[in-house]
Amino acid sequence: MSYIDRKSSFNIPSRSNSINTYGSRHGSIITYDDYDSDDYSTMHVPKSILDRRMSAGLPTISHADSPVPQLVGTSPSDSVYLIRPNTKVSPLKWLVVLYCFLYMAAYVMSSATFVQYIYKRIQTEMFPDKDKYNISVNCYSNTSDPHYKKQISVQEKASNWNMYYSLAAGIPAMFASIIMGASTDRFGRKFLFYLPCLGALVRLSVCTAGIHFNFNRLYFLIGFFVEGLTGYMATMLLVTFTYVADITPPKGKQRSFGITMIELINGIAMTVFSFATGYFIQDMGYFYPMLTSGALVFLCLFITIFIPESFPKDKRNLRESTFEKIKTIYNLFLGESNRGRRWMYNTLMFVFLLTMFTSFGRQSVEPLYQLDTPFCWSPEKLGYFSALKNLLQQIFGMGVIKLFQQAMSDEAIAMLGCVSFGASFVLEGFAQTDILMYIVPALGVCGLLTIPITRSLLSKLTYPEHQGAIFSTIATMETAINIGGSVAANEIYSHTLNFYRGFVFFVFTGCNFICLIAMAIYRFGSRRTFPTPLDIRR
Repeated sequence: MSYIDRKSSFNIPSRSNSINTYGSRHGSIITYDDYDSDDYSTMHVPKSILDRRMSAGLPTISHADSPVPQLVGTSPSDSVYLIRPNTKVSPLKWLVVLYCFLYMAAYVMSSATFVQYIYKRIQTEMFPDKDKYNISVNCYSNTSDPHYKKQISVQEKASNWNMYYSLAAGIPAMFASIIMGASTDRFGRKFLFYLPCLGALVRLSVCTAGIHFNFNRLYFLIGFFVEGLTGYMATMLLVTFTYVADITPPKGKQRSFGITMIELINGIAMTVFSFATGYFIQDMGYFYPMLTSGALVFLCLFITIFIPESFPKDKRNLRESTFEKIKTIYNLFLGESNRGRRWMYNTLMFVFLLTMFTSFGRQSVEPLYQLDTPFCWSPEKLGYFSALKNLLQQIFGMGVIKLFQQAMSDEAIAMLGCVSFGASFVLEGFAQTDILMYIVPALGVCGLLTIPITRSLLSKLTYPEHQGAIFSTIATMETAINIGGSVAANEIYSHTLNFYRGFVFFVFTGCNFICLIAMAIYRFGSRRTFPTPLDIRR
């Protein structure tokens, strides 16, 4: 049907009656309040999905089998997309929430156990007579005492070994995330649920056996490297977020809510199991917590069997190679084919990375800041503060997202997160008493909301057939920031100690102020990029 025929058949409504556009497709308008973004058909309109599928030799939807609603366009070059009403999501798809919780619980328990095991083992090897002395490593220690200096060397060596293990898993995980994430757009999502579980089982098997038989520390690198080849934690997060994007519509705020709920589940697992692991280790040693982590991953692997595929075969383009899928990532952020919209991808990714840098950087330097004067906190106090921060930011802050969505747009919520995080960093930099330090996580309660919101906005900009590509990019960059951000934050902290101990937190404040400006530019600029070009009515 030509544009002239459509124009003569229907009245063109005024632009004031227009419906909001679907951000990931220029000129497309949605007529339903709730729909499945992957289940669509199109008219014979230039640059439409129907034309693209026909040119690629892919099957198309028969209009005889699927009646086409009446359309009204405002331009002969409009790309019109008809979205069928959403059918209810199978309850089994929400097993992904349980999958995420169990995997994160196993990850937190095994990580905390292994870090403490390595520290204790090195301490025993280098300082076997420590129990003969009443040595406490805090700000009141006698720094000239040779036993104190030996204890500091234990910390440095344990820190170096933990860095080696992180690099052994993190570096291959960056490459694996790109390849495997892009491959989900070709082969479906489900296979990627299995891989991080299998990799985690290998690592946990090596670590459990190593703890029991007292392996050489070098052998542990094998387990971490194998897990890195399967994507490590990054792969679990990318497939979970991609899956949520598949089963939630880009229109409205359901996708933002779904992604934030995954972050909430991660926060609950981190809070509960980081708190409980300490007692577990104290009562049972290191072997049984590591064995329990393996059991949780095995249960996670079993649950994967019942999670249905969210990206069926008729939505995939098997003619594109994995390399071409990876090339899609370049096109989204830098390619000429995405000209006019790539600035939005780059702005959102910039905000995401800068926020992640402040989050990872804080985790790295905050304990050092609190151990020294004027706080001189004990490990017990550090644990209480960490539990309070996780409770407020990871659970309460993420849990109130639905309330914020009633009155605010996603972009406004992300901006609120920037303000909340920035204010908490300012207070932390100036804090000189325990009371002010405990107020810091309360002030930053909304800070982490910027992270899931930017994930969601990037997903909304992207075609359904490219969701794996965008989330693999996010996962890869998140892994890189996790490795490099902590190093950079420690360098800033160590080089500004003589100037002002809390200066690093003011640097984090500046990062969040930049994020606030960038989100404001995105909020207003994206509305100019996507005006309301056409109306669709039944």
